[in-house]
Amino acid sequence: MGKRGRRKGSEPDDAIRALAGVPTSPADGGASTPDDPAAADVSGSKGKDATATGDGPPPLEPDARLREVSLLVEEVDYVYQLYRWIMLTGQVPKAQEWLKKEPWPHPDYVIDVFGSWEKFLGHAHVTGSPLLARLRAADAAEKDMAAARKQVEKELARVEDLRRQAQTARHAREAAEDARNEERARADRLQRALDAADARAGAAEDKLHERTVALRDAGDAHADPSQADTRVAAVTDELEAVRAHREELLRQVEELREQAVQDARSLNRLSTLLAELAPEDGDKAPGTAPADAAPATVLEAVERAAAAAVHLRFTPDAFTSADDSPYRRPAEIVSTLAVLDDLAALHADPDGFGRSLTQAATERGLNYKHDVSETARSRHPHEYSTTIDGHRVDLGPHVALGSGSGAGFIARIYLHVADGSGEVPRGMYVGHVGRHLPDTTT
Repeated sequence: MGKRGRRKGSEPDDAIRALAGVPTSPADGGASTPDDPAAADVSGSKGKDATATGDGPPPLEPDARLREVSLLVEEVDYVYQLYRWIMLTGQVPKAQEWLKKEPWPHPDYVIDVFGSWEKFLGHAHVTGSPLLARLRAADAAEKDMAAARKQVEKELARVEDLRRQAQTARHAREAAEDARNEERARADRLQRALDAADARAGAAEDKLHERTVALRDAGDAHADPSQADTRVAAVTDELEAVRAHREELLRQVEELREQAVQDARSLNRLSTLLAELAPEDGDKAPGTAPADAAPATVLEAVERAAAAAVHLRFTPDAFTSADDSPYRRPAEIVSTLAVLDDLAALHADPDGFGRSLTQAATERGLNYKHDVSETARSRHPHEYSTTIDGHRVDLGPHVALGSGSGAGFIARIYLHVADGSGEVPRGMYVGHVGRHLPDTTT
């Protein structure tokens, strides 16, 4: 149990001292001191006379158990104060806390009785108390719930931010589509004006030629040469004005074409961003993705594009390479393959469609390259080839996606464009989707 003691100021009274066989203090009133022989004799004689005559109660015998009881009561008092503290605060006290609190026992007295503060707590069996364990578990659960609540609030704020971004992207896309439609209408008007200017220029040239021939054939010696020269000069000026107007229209058409290319690229970027930021519909069950949700992987993007494609064809290597790609924006893969499907429809016409694939792809906002370098093909012949219906063909035309460095930020779609003159039918074939194939820069 350790060293035992009493609390300061709690001395036992004379009765307990007498029962315990401890001499009474002279200061407690009336007791004689050993230095007073007369008092000792009187007291002794009185005691002997009372004992001899049988008058009065017999003297009490000292009982050492009373001291043990006193110490046990003191221990019980300290343990009671400990339990009372726990009930009021819900925590196990520290020695310093009782040092600062007036109503509680001084920690030095407790340590004097039990030996140490840890032994005091162990004696009261509070260290392994199930009640305190449940209280600590409840506190931990409350902290976890508070942390989870903060996390949920943060996620809700992020969802709201994504919704705002999606709304902004949707508005920007609508504005870009309106601007593109307006530019297309303007381009159509300019094209019609250009055709009219070409017709006027042709008519003016024909008229000038007819008048020149008529004047030459007439051979009228009496005709005034100055009038003929004036007419020729007027027609020539009109022809030059028509030609200048035609050149101006051509310049405006080229500017509109460049603007249309930029608008198409902006629309592709906005469509990709909108697909990535579009939240799920509120009326769908939790965990159910909408039908037009952005694909999670490049392989899923290729599978979705292959299922929707009409003219664009996919080789097995396209799916294998897509499964290996860590590109972070698979929705852009879907939209790009959809544009390539439109180009494949144009390429399917053997008579052509009036311009090259590179020009048509650029007008639709794609970063399209018609081939790779011969150095890259000669150094890596296996990478730049695929199999179509058992025939080995080369890959060259490709579309570049993303920006930066690393397979997570850039991607390539490599194609084989067949013209029908070989063993492979005419069409556009996707041979690789995902990582940038090695070239002279890698």
